[in-house]
Amino acid sequence: MNKENAHLYLPLVQALAEGKTIQHGSESIWGEVKDPNFINPPQYYRVKPEPVMVPLGPQDVPPGSVIRHVGSEYWSLVINANREIVKLHDRRIEYEFLYPTYEIKRPGEDWMPCHKPA
Repeated sequence: MNKENAHLYLPLVQALAEGKTIQHGSESIWGEVKDPNFINPPQYYRVKPEPVMVPLGPQDVPPGSVIRHVGSEYWSLVINANREIVKLHDRRIEYEFLYPTYEIKRPGEDWMPCHKPA
């Protein structure tokens, strides 16, 4: 990095200051860099992409699962799950609505968000 190309590294340095992970590589092969020194051209660095998340589906809600609002102490047992909704004892909720505000506890697991990697 030098004064002529420092502006090209600025987004990377800003991301590093925000605690994001910097990767080094090219095309489809990227690896994490613990302490980037930016000695290579900027196109060989990138901010590690955030995983794309999608709502759960019926295959993600096994029998015996319970669902609650994030952080709530009250939960509801899942009665049924089909392609469109999860049926609880007192209501039906679409998977897209579960995504941002609910979490699930599957048998033998701890509470997890109601979404998964795409």
